[in-house]
Amino acid sequence: MVKLLCAVVGVAESVSSVRVDESDSVVDLKKAVKAEKKNDLKDVDAYKLKLFLAKTADSKWLSSRLEDVTKLKKGEKTALIEALTSEDKELQGEDSLEDVLIGMDPPSTSQIHVLVVVPRSTGDDDAWSPMDPKVQLNLWKSVVRVSSEDVCSGTALVVDQTPTHLYLMTNLHMWTDATFTDHLSGHFKSEIKWYLRLFPSMKTSGRKRKDADVKDANVAMQPRRKSPRTTAMKTPTLSGKPLVVVEQLLPDTTKPEEVIRFSLDKDTCWCSSAAFDFAIFKVAVPRDNKLVRCKMSLKAYDTKNVDVFGFPGALQDQHFGHAYASFPAKITGWRGNQMILSSLSAPGLSGSALVCTKYGVPVGYIGGLDGSMKNKQYQSYAFTFQGLIPELPSSLPPDTEGETKNEL
Repeated sequence: MVKLLCAVVGVAESVSSVRVDESDSVVDLKKAVKAEKKNDLKDVDAYKLKLFLAKTADSKWLSSRLEDVTKLKKGEKTALIEALTSEDKELQGEDSLEDVLIGMDPPSTSQIHVLVVVPRSTGDDDAWSPMDPKVQLNLWKSVVRVSSEDVCSGTALVVDQTPTHLYLMTNLHMWTDATFTDHLSGHFKSEIKWYLRLFPSMKTSGRKRKDADVKDANVAMQPRRKSPRTTAMKTPTLSGKPLVVVEQLLPDTTKPEEVIRFSLDKDTCWCSSAAFDFAIFKVAVPRDNKLVRCKMSLKAYDTKNVDVFGFPGALQDQHFGHAYASFPAKITGWRGNQMILSSLSAPGLSGSALVCTKYGVPVGYIGGLDGSMKNKQYQSYAFTFQGLIPELPSSLPPDTEGETKNEL
């Protein structure tokens, strides 16, 4: 018998010990890993796991004292781990462990011996990815892109709807720029002031982000081609208030199209929170409205497979090259009202994105970071909706303006 310490790449605290015979095959090892990590790997068949030896260039086992292993155990993926899990190094199922371990020292403690890679999408996940047409169509009825000139851009969710108004939830950090200060309500200003104390690096003093905040200064200095949407937003208005454009991904389209635009002022500011990085705006329902209130879920649990999706969260991420994106992830832990997500690599969405189930139901949102700041690769954080959003208008008694509950 031989004892091997195995780590699932991209999943925090996933190191486990398995015992196998050297006469066993790699397939047998996969079954042992699956059995030992049945909760983390419950959604993948054993034979689909990809296994790699955790050995250095001089055929030594990875020491637990290495910084790469420390990060591995936190769910992070370093360049070394990336190299060790390259396709050409994958162990073949029919190989015997005796052959695989030739030339290696006997495995011992304080080492990592096997790296386990879980395929990005397996089993039923294929059918219920947000990119599935049926699920995608449902998502984009409630998920939109919001932007204002060159200052901010990100993802918003229709959290409520009355006969006269839509309530759009965005990240508060999108509105910290000085461009918006004079037009926000007192409550929003107070929350932004507190937010900037929590995240002082977010403070800006001009209409556009400074070149120092851009990863690639050369790219930042290149003239950008203005889209019709951006050009339209730059058209002067009599009110002098910042214009906010709301875009929706409509059926049979590949790029979001404008469905609403509104002037940012005190009346549109409905609710915000610095601690939980959200801002909700009250916007008049457009004439030809195709948006509906989302069906949020307050239930989420460890090992739950989710998808993180939305629109790029900052204009300096324009090199991302896509109108929107979706990435698979898994809930691996909690910190108060925060979910810890593993296997997430979404730089374009790090500051503005939603977390949803495989059925397209939102369970939370990425928050606390601006698009110019990255979550750790393969690990990120998101807020749940549980207890964060105050009582919404559609659940309140009718007000003097005649708004009534709109059952969807």
